[in-house]
Amino acid sequence: MRLFSTPAAAIAAGCLLFSGTPVLAPPAFAPVEGGKVAYETCGSGPKALVLLHDGILDSSAFDAAWPRLCARFKVVRYDRRGYGNSPAATTPYDAVADLDTVMKAAGVGHAVLLGSSSGGGIAVDYALAHPQAVDGLVLVGAAVNGFRPSQHFTDRTMKLVGLLSQGRLADAVKDPYILTPGAEAQRAFVAADLAAHPGNFGASRMVKDGPEAMGRLGEIKAATLIITGEVDMPDIHAHAGALEALIPGSRRIVMTGGGHFIYLERPDAFAETVGGFVDEAGGKAP
Repeated sequence: MRLFSTPAAAIAAGCLLFSGTPVLAPPAFAPVEGGKVAYETCGSGPKALVLLHDGILDSSAFDAAWPRLCARFKVVRYDRRGYGNSPAATTPYDAVADLDTVMKAAGVGHAVLLGSSSGGGIAVDYALAHPQAVDGLVLVGAAVNGFRPSQHFTDRTMKLVGLLSQGRLADAVKDPYILTPGAEAQRAFVAADLAAHPGNFGASRMVKDGPEAMGRLGEIKAATLIITGEVDMPDIHAHAGALEALIPGSRRIVMTGGGHFIYLERPDAFAETVGGFVDEAGGKAP
């Protein structure tokens, strides 16, 4: 999850971003069907927050916001199978079941779930399957099961796939939708994470397809905050609008000064926004 074992360039990038972040103990592992999943916890606040990373980076993506959130809540983050410190899946697996196992291993009976991109889709699927365990949802640039991408989205995705498969990380992280043009330290961090954990790319292929969630969003009872970085893809902004329209009582905000990885560029504002929501939506200690 942490990048301190990567080459010097990666360490330097991490220091630029996360100076003052405490060095954490090695992650624990939760046994899941056919494998194990790396996770870590921090904090001892009265409310719980579980972080779900996107489909390219691993849970280290939350490093910049991590200490800020840990100061207020009990926080859990984990690497999905094949990402970061978690071994790759050998057979198709259920991402919702893995999340449930991690929460139980961490001693969390219920929590606010924060999911980035595809992690947001897993959070929604979990909320539909286990509504009693979800105090709230924070969906960050989320892509929910049933999302129909535009041709532009598909073309951009295929371009990224090509660059990553060729090992052209420096070119891949120039994508204009993930970070703003001046975010060079954050861009270096993303490239370092992908270099340190090449298994991240393609790991999601082993996730079992679940039922489409788009038609069931009206069933979600948990308080929901939808966050989009201002330079994220038009599809993601449109999808965020659909989520707001379909999830009862949900609230949507656009954060300036960032893209798909808004928590990398604006960790203070991101943690403050999320913290305020958890204070309002989160249940008592699990």
